[in-house]
Amino acid sequence: MDHVRQDIQFLRGFAVLAVLFYHADLFPISGGFLGVDIFFVISGYLITSIILRDLDAGRFSFAQFYLRRAKRLLPAAYSTLIFTTLAGYAFLTEWQWSDYVKQLVGTVTFTANLVLPFQTGYFESAAEGKPLLHAWSLSLEEQYYLITPLLLFSIASRWRPAVFLLGIAVSFITCVFFVSFPFTYWRLPTIDSQNMAFFLLPTRAWELLAGSLLAWYMSRSPLVAIPRIVKFTALFALCGVVFFPVDSVHPRGDALLAVIATALMLAGDSSWLPSNVATRAIAKVGDWSYSLYLVHWPLFAFAHNAFLGEVPIHARWLLAIAAIILAYLQYELVEQRFRYRWKVHQRRAFQWLAGASFLVVVTPVPAMVSKRLTTAADMRDFSYLRAPNVGLHPVCAQGREFAVKGSCATSEAPAFAVWGDSYAMHLIPGLRADPIVGNSIIQLTKAACAPILGVASIDSNYDEDWARECLAFNEKVIDFIGKSQSIKYVILSSSFSGYLDDGNLLLFHRGNKMAGNRSIAIDEMVKTIELIRLRGKTPIVVTPPPRAGFNVGDCWERKETGLVVLGRTDCNIDINEYRSYQQGLIASLREVQDRTGVDIVWLEDFFCGKARCTTAIGSTSLYRDGGHLTVPGSKWLVSQLDISGRLLRREQAAGRP
Repeated sequence: MDHVRQDIQFLRGFAVLAVLFYHADLFPISGGFLGVDIFFVISGYLITSIILRDLDAGRFSFAQFYLRRAKRLLPAAYSTLIFTTLAGYAFLTEWQWSDYVKQLVGTVTFTANLVLPFQTGYFESAAEGKPLLHAWSLSLEEQYYLITPLLLFSIASRWRPAVFLLGIAVSFITCVFFVSFPFTYWRLPTIDSQNMAFFLLPTRAWELLAGSLLAWYMSRSPLVAIPRIVKFTALFALCGVVFFPVDSVHPRGDALLAVIATALMLAGDSSWLPSNVATRAIAKVGDWSYSLYLVHWPLFAFAHNAFLGEVPIHARWLLAIAAIILAYLQYELVEQRFRYRWKVHQRRAFQWLAGASFLVVVTPVPAMVSKRLTTAADMRDFSYLRAPNVGLHPVCAQGREFAVKGSCATSEAPAFAVWGDSYAMHLIPGLRADPIVGNSIIQLTKAACAPILGVASIDSNYDEDWARECLAFNEKVIDFIGKSQSIKYVILSSSFSGYLDDGNLLLFHRGNKMAGNRSIAIDEMVKTIELIRLRGKTPIVVTPPPRAGFNVGDCWERKETGLVVLGRTDCNIDINEYRSYQQGLIASLREVQDRTGVDIVWLEDFFCGKARCTTAIGSTSLYRDGGHLTVPGSKWLVSQLDISGRLLRREQAAGRP
């Protein structure tokens, strides 16, 4: 263990590059997040090897162990955190600072993986703007580093492999159960079991323990030799699962494959890996892997915030290159200096590190005070941008099972059913304010589930199990609507993303996962509208507001507070930009209208003029984000729609009094 194994550095380089290019979205490397799983196995292997070596030699010291870990990890981490915080002054809004400080304290106290589940899931879009999202894995590893020495020191040598095996079994089974049979904690309704399984040590420990078990075995059988063909097969399998993951849920099947493959390559020595330009280059990146992992994500998060969403590809290339350069500089100027050249007494070292921890935590305080004072002085309150707009009540967003809830209706005999996803929910405040409609609504909504029978959209956040829930939900909605004696009108609204867009779509259609195009969803939407009519109800489709792929609400707040905004000079939407961005949706809904004659309320008629679409009235943004309306925006829109008058004119045209 005294020499550096080039194959381990190669694996580190491979892992960090997988993560980097996954986050940069520069190559089709859809399983790049598995780089973290590779790191877990390597970390478990190396840390356990060090501890066992010192225990067997009778020279193990807890103080020395933790000091070495601190010197190895904290200087680079603190360097990154300080510069990230200073950059945050130009990139983070007031509410983002609140989340950021919690992430920062969590990172310094090695509890970031306990903080982040309460803010976002790793694969959710909201995660992209959090500068310290990646700190969850570092905190998890630090927790393992705190526990492992105590465990190995207190357990007799002969029991260690049994403890490792038992830990692997319990952790893996718990992890698979949590991700395969998701549930929501009744005391913490915003936290689900899949999220917890991803972030927490008990459900990820099996990956580190696999490395620890291998380290124990290698300490007892140092001359073990694994055939080169086995190691190259493992490398090939690892590349395969990183580029083409086979499991829709993580951590489960893909993580298991990555752990096994990594362990096979770690076993034995490094003679299996050929030395050539490619392997040496990747191994050199492996030297910088810790710093590269630290610095890369804040760069992408700040860019995501500044570009108000998707970062242009040329900027992503520049950020990836900048991350590698910064990683090299931090490795040379910080990591190496403090790890090998910082000679200081043990007690003094801990004092310096404690002082550095305090400095890191207080760095954002001036920004927070300044922002709050500025807000108070200018009387600017952007809290309405983050006020939930889920309709009549949060429970109306519906969970896994459909249920008619009294808090989701304004009448015992409602005439109007609002059916759809969050783009139906955001209409409710405005509808509620309508003098006629407002007292006769029932809300039948489920997040991300469009009001189209027989088909659901699948993506990285919504898998086949969710799609089945969506289909079942919609079937129960149409059944409820059909049986209702009071419902006359069914207002259908959705973003229709993943259903009516251009290009190839991943759909769950009539119980089967399939690649398809929007024609499938169009056909099913036509059938849905016809079925509503067969049940004696009148369907009305409301389109989503004009969108152009950027966060409109964030744009207005950033412009008003002087924060960095890149790529846009105006927070309104150019009408050609909107029509290009949503051309698939527009064409699809026009086809549905032509085939069914359904009344479609085109929101562009109310937002857009000849040249642009307005996204704010006065100083108030109509948008919460890239497409959802604020509560004021919803009320403004529905007042423009004049639904009561629209329906009255329809009735008169049909000859009904």
